[in-house]
Amino acid sequence: MEKEWQASVIVDDLDPPTDEVIDELWRFPGGTLRYEERWRRLYLVWRLMAPTLAVAAPQAFETAHGGLKAMLGREPELTGLHVTTAEQANAEREHPQEQELMGYREAAAELGVSRQRVAQLDGSHPDFPRPIGRVGAGPVFTAASVQSFAKRWDRSPGRRRVA
Repeated sequence: MEKEWQASVIVDDLDPPTDEVIDELWRFPGGTLRYEERWRRLYLVWRLMAPTLAVAAPQAFETAHGGLKAMLGREPELTGLHVTTAEQANAEREHPQEQELMGYREAAAELGVSRQRVAQLDGSHPDFPRPIGRVGAGPVFTAASVQSFAKRWDRSPGRRRVA
Protein backbone atom coordinates (compact mmCIF):
# COMPACT_ATOMS: atom_id res chain seq x y z
CA MET A 1 0.00 0.00 0.00
CA GLU A 2 1.39 3.40 -1.00
CA LYS A 3 2.01 6.05 1.66
CA GLU A 4 2.77 9.72 1.31
CA TRP A 5 6.28 10.74 2.35
CA GLN A 6 8.02 14.08 2.68
CA ALA A 7 11.57 14.36 1.39
CA SER A 8 14.00 17.20 1.92
CA VAL A 9 17.44 17.57 0.45
CA ILE A 10 20.30 20.02 0.97
CA VAL A 11 22.62 20.94 -1.89
CA ASP A 12 25.88 22.69 -0.96
CA ASP A 13 28.47 24.59 -2.96
CA LEU A 14 25.92 25.95 -5.38
CA ASP A 15 26.31 29.25 -7.20
CA PRO A 16 23.17 31.39 -7.23
CA PRO A 17 20.75 29.64 -9.57
CA THR A 18 19.74 31.47 -12.72
CA ASP A 19 16.10 32.48 -13.19
CA GLU A 20 15.68 29.59 -15.63
CA VAL A 21 17.01 27.05 -13.11
CA ILE A 22 14.77 28.49 -10.39
CA ASP A 23 11.76 28.17 -12.70
CA GLU A 24 12.67 24.52 -13.31
CA LEU A 25 13.22 23.90 -9.59
CA TRP A 26 9.76 25.27 -8.82
CA ARG A 27 8.29 22.70 -11.21
CA PHE A 28 10.55 19.84 -10.18
CA PRO A 29 9.86 17.96 -8.00
CA GLY A 30 6.82 20.11 -7.24
CA GLY A 31 7.66 21.19 -3.70
CA THR A 32 9.28 24.18 -2.09
CA LEU A 33 12.77 25.56 -2.33
CA ARG A 34 15.00 28.07 -0.56
CA TYR A 35 18.44 29.27 -1.59
CA GLU A 36 20.82 30.82 0.94
CA GLU A 37 23.33 32.85 -1.03
CA ARG A 38 25.61 33.46 1.97
CA TRP A 39 26.10 29.70 2.43
CA ARG A 40 25.68 28.78 -1.25
CA ARG A 41 23.11 26.23 -0.10
CA LEU A 42 19.82 25.09 -1.62
CA TYR A 43 17.00 23.39 0.30
CA LEU A 44 14.31 21.41 -1.53
CA VAL A 45 11.23 19.85 0.11
CA TRP A 46 8.64 17.77 -1.70
CA ARG A 47 6.17 14.91 -1.29
CA LEU A 48 6.34 11.47 -2.91
CA MET A 49 4.45 8.20 -2.82
CA ALA A 50 6.08 4.89 -1.86
CA PRO A 51 5.09 1.78 0.11
CA THR A 52 7.94 1.92 2.66
CA LEU A 53 10.83 4.08 3.84
CA ALA A 54 13.21 1.56 2.25
CA VAL A 55 11.66 2.46 -1.11
CA ALA A 56 11.00 6.17 -0.43
CA ALA A 57 14.56 7.10 0.62
CA PRO A 58 16.39 5.88 -2.51
CA GLN A 59 13.55 7.21 -4.67
CA ALA A 60 13.95 10.63 -3.04
CA PHE A 61 17.72 10.52 -3.54
CA GLU A 62 17.43 9.55 -7.20
CA THR A 63 14.77 12.20 -7.83
CA ALA A 64 16.90 14.93 -6.26
CA HIS A 65 20.24 13.80 -7.69
CA GLY A 66 19.03 13.06 -11.20
CA GLY A 67 16.82 16.12 -11.52
CA LEU A 68 19.42 18.52 -10.16
CA LYS A 69 22.15 17.02 -12.33
CA ALA A 70 19.98 17.55 -15.42
CA MET A 71 19.14 21.14 -14.43
CA LEU A 72 22.61 22.17 -13.32
CA GLY A 73 24.54 20.32 -15.99
CA ARG A 74 26.90 18.87 -13.37
CA GLU A 75 26.94 16.57 -10.34
CA PRO A 76 25.12 18.27 -7.45
CA GLU A 77 26.81 18.24 -4.03
CA LEU A 78 23.98 16.64 -2.00
CA THR A 79 24.88 16.97 1.67
CA GLY A 80 21.64 16.11 3.37
CA LEU A 81 18.60 13.93 2.81
CA HIS A 82 15.67 13.52 5.19
CA VAL A 83 12.64 11.34 4.46
CA THR A 84 9.71 10.95 6.83
CA THR A 85 6.04 10.14 6.53
CA ALA A 86 3.87 13.06 5.50
CA GLU A 87 1.88 12.49 8.69
CA GLN A 88 5.01 12.85 10.84
CA ALA A 89 6.16 15.91 8.87
CA ASN A 90 2.76 17.55 9.43
CA ALA A 91 2.86 16.74 13.16
CA GLU A 92 6.38 18.22 13.47
CA ARG A 93 5.28 21.38 11.66
CA GLU A 94 2.15 21.81 13.77
CA HIS A 95 3.84 20.95 17.08
CA PRO A 96 7.57 21.63 16.76
CA GLN A 97 9.94 20.28 19.34
CA GLU A 98 10.77 22.93 21.93
CA GLN A 99 14.31 24.32 21.71
CA GLU A 100 16.35 26.71 23.78
CA LEU A 101 16.91 29.79 21.61
CA MET A 102 19.26 32.75 21.70
CA GLY A 103 19.37 36.19 20.13
CA TYR A 104 22.43 38.43 19.95
CA ARG A 105 22.10 39.39 23.63
CA GLU A 106 22.06 35.80 24.91
CA ALA A 107 24.79 34.74 22.48
CA ALA A 108 26.93 37.67 23.68
CA ALA A 109 26.54 36.52 27.29
CA GLU A 110 27.41 32.94 26.32
CA LEU A 111 30.53 34.04 24.42
CA GLY A 112 31.57 36.78 26.86
CA VAL A 113 31.51 39.52 24.21
CA SER A 114 29.30 42.45 23.23
CA ARG A 115 26.19 42.20 21.07
CA GLN A 116 28.05 44.17 18.41
CA ARG A 117 30.81 41.54 18.39
CA VAL A 118 28.21 38.79 17.95
CA ALA A 119 26.79 40.71 14.98
CA GLN A 120 30.31 40.90 13.51
CA LEU A 121 30.83 37.17 14.02
CA ASP A 122 27.44 36.45 12.47
CA GLY A 123 28.37 38.46 9.41
CA SER A 124 31.94 37.33 8.93
CA HIS A 125 33.01 34.19 10.81
CA PRO A 126 32.60 31.09 8.63
CA ASP A 127 31.97 28.81 11.62
CA PHE A 128 29.43 31.01 13.38
CA PRO A 129 26.05 29.24 13.44
CA ARG A 130 23.36 30.13 10.97
CA PRO A 131 20.22 31.67 12.41
CA ILE A 132 17.18 29.41 12.40
CA GLY A 133 14.94 32.43 11.96
CA ARG A 134 14.57 36.16 12.32
CA VAL A 135 12.29 38.29 14.48
CA GLY A 136 12.00 42.05 14.93
CA ALA A 137 14.91 42.02 17.40
CA GLY A 138 17.18 40.22 14.90
CA PRO A 139 18.39 36.70 14.16
CA VAL A 140 17.56 33.74 16.40
CA PHE A 141 19.99 30.85 16.97
CA THR A 142 19.70 27.54 18.76
CA ALA A 143 21.50 27.61 22.09
CA ALA A 144 23.23 24.34 21.20
CA SER A 145 24.73 25.83 18.03
CA VAL A 146 26.07 28.89 19.88
CA GLN A 147 27.46 26.71 22.68
CA SER A 148 29.13 24.43 20.15
CA PHE A 149 30.69 27.45 18.43
CA ALA A 150 31.92 28.76 21.81
CA LYS A 151 33.81 25.50 22.46
CA ARG A 152 35.74 25.58 19.19
CA TRP A 153 36.15 29.36 18.72
CA ASP A 154 39.80 30.48 18.55
CA ARG A 155 39.70 33.71 20.55
CA SER A 156 43.42 34.46 20.40
CA PRO A 157 43.95 38.19 19.75
CA GLY A 158 45.34 39.66 16.54
CA ARG A 159 44.91 38.85 12.91
CA ARG A 160 44.83 35.22 11.84
CA ARG A 161 47.64 33.91 9.69
CA VAL A 162 46.63 33.03 6.19
CA ALA A 163 48.13 29.75 5.00
